[in-house]
Amino acid sequence: MKKLRLLFFANQLLVVKRKNFCELPAFDDWPEWVGDLKYPHNLGVYNNCYCYAAEVDEQFDKDENYVWMSLRSAVENIDQKWFSVAARAYQIINWDKNHRYCGRCGQETKKNSNIFERQCLSCNLFFYPKISPSIIVLIRKANKILLARKSEFPAGVYGLIAGFVEPGESLEEALHREVAEEVGISIKNIHYFGSQPWPFPDSLMLAFIADYAGGEIELNDGELESAGWYDANHLPGLPSSASCSTTG
Repeated sequence: MKKLRLLFFANQLLVVKRKNFCELPAFDDWPEWVGDLKYPHNLGVYNNCYCYAAEVDEQFDKDENYVWMSLRSAVENIDQKWFSVAARAYQIINWDKNHRYCGRCGQETKKNSNIFERQCLSCNLFFYPKISPSIIVLIRKANKILLARKSEFPAGVYGLIAGFVEPGESLEEALHREVAEEVGISIKNIHYFGSQPWPFPDSLMLAFIADYAGGEIELNDGELESAGWYDANHLPGLPSSASCSTTG
């Protein structure tokens, strides 16, 4: 069975460059030329491949077939079934790196074997990989949909209303709050669409479709640069096709 090796330097992923695509490296064992490994993890079996992940302190150049690529760029350049593995690896490594010490008493933690779990050696508090639920919603009004843009988006690119779920909120409450906060309108007829892990930084995106219920667009919280209704057949630039915001 093939053994995939997911190697990171910060948020850069090592990939193998082919003529028209990129893929994850596969070796029976970690080659010596990668150097010292930090935060190594066995991710288990995925799609009939053993998957392993680790991080290095220094970025190296092996040859022209191996390139370092940001995880955001990898969304567009590797097969989506393997991007989900890369996303998992990235989140597991960051969890391991960020929980070496207990957030309650400050003492050192240990990794419990064979599971993604760290435990404080002093107060026995357990730490697990962080997952932040987030909503994203396509809002319909007749044959138009609501699209918005943030200043940090690439030029001409628009997306859907999205945001993190707050403590104590249901998903429905988060939808109503985010839409009201960002564009000042109300929605109805909410339907679940699908979900997607999104490692920027550690989200689980939960996608919905809803209908416009009332109100005028007002950019209330300063987060958005612009928002408006767009004909479904004449849309502006959209995010990556790998994103939940443009699937379906």
